[in-house]
Amino acid sequence: MRTLELVKLAMICAFGAFVTTSCSDDNDDNNVQVPNAVQTAFSQKYSDVRHVEWDVESGGYIVAEFMKDNKEYDAWYTGDGTWMMTEIDHGRDITSLPQAVQEGYAATVYAQQSWTVEDIDEIQRKGYDTIYKIEVEKAGQPDHDLYFDLAGTLFRDVQDQDDDRNEGLLPGQMPAEIQAYLDANYAGAVVVDFEKERNGYELDIRHGGKSIEIIFDSSYNWVMTSVDCSRNVPADIRAAVNARYPGKVIDDCDYIETAAGEAYYLIDLDNYDKDLKVGLDGTITEVIDY
Repeated sequence: MRTLELVKLAMICAFGAFVTTSCSDDNDDNNVQVPNAVQTAFSQKYSDVRHVEWDVESGGYIVAEFMKDNKEYDAWYTGDGTWMMTEIDHGRDITSLPQAVQEGYAATVYAQQSWTVEDIDEIQRKGYDTIYKIEVEKAGQPDHDLYFDLAGTLFRDVQDQDDDRNEGLLPGQMPAEIQAYLDANYAGAVVVDFEKERNGYELDIRHGGKSIEIIFDSSYNWVMTSVDCSRNVPADIRAAVNARYPGKVIDDCDYIETAAGEAYYLIDLDNYDKDLKVGLDGTITEVIDY
């Protein structure tokens, strides 16, 4: 929900775009000396692969490029043989994705307004849950990268970053303070994504069958939590919305809690130009839909 981005801005001043390092210094695979530890780790993980081409990316990552199940794979390793990430190129075949992800994409404005799927990447990472990046395009509009978790929740929507190698998605080290918060409040949660923003951190997890986004400031203090409710809106909240907007369909809903003590539902109505901030008592405030 785009209004959620405005909420983040209001809570911790201004979140900036995460800047990644270019990998323009790729080495030709003929010159790559692949350490034995990397060769061994690769052979153990992908024992059925016969032909491999190797690259070295900035940061010293060693990347194995190969074909498997008629798809292109890029597997990233550190020099000591630690597997970090594998990218699987699904081309434009959205039917090859899990059903939940297909349904999640179908529910987006991009699918409903006939944007074209340009490319799909499946991203597997050490210590993280699998995610799917769907790049969409439409004439006269900037391309967008849409990130979905395994539950089909769209947790990030950004203009295309021209990072076809997805180096910006390499697993980052989570600060101990944030890890401690996660362990204390969401034991057993699966980490979907973690990003350092200009003025804080954003953590996306799956816990209790729900997709959850947690925002921290630059000092690791908790700022806001957003739980994706999809269309599973509590009956009393739905009744309050229906009473004020009869005939309108709830397209999406997030439950928001903030460090300032606020708790409310942020609701997106289909074909309505504003979102609704609905308090637990049913009070409704319209907010700008970005």
